[in-house]
Amino acid sequence: MHSGHVVLAVTGAVDWATAGALRATALEEIAAGARKLVLDFSYLSFWDSSGMGAVASAYRSATHVGASVALAGLSPTLEKTYRLTGMDRVVPLHRDVCTALTA
Repeated sequence: MHSGHVVLAVTGAVDWATAGALRATALEEIAAGARKLVLDFSYLSFWDSSGMGAVASAYRSATHVGASVALAGLSPTLEKTYRLTGMDRVVPLHRDVCTALTA
């Protein structure tokens, strides 16, 4: 954590088997005082509704304590899915971590 900013690098897949770990880690960081949590999905190959639910859960927890959550680095295919759900209007998506941290 640097100045209340935390970047979680997520690799591989976030699905029903792994979404709980993402959710737990994100919630731990928020509870530990993260003011801005960036989920770096640059190396994410797959995610399903469970993964999106983990992001939504982190967002809800963050807003309760005045913190924020942003995503960075989704591949074009995964970004399309994310935008189709409308979640990009709630949890912002940035092209890379640096952009997310300075937004």
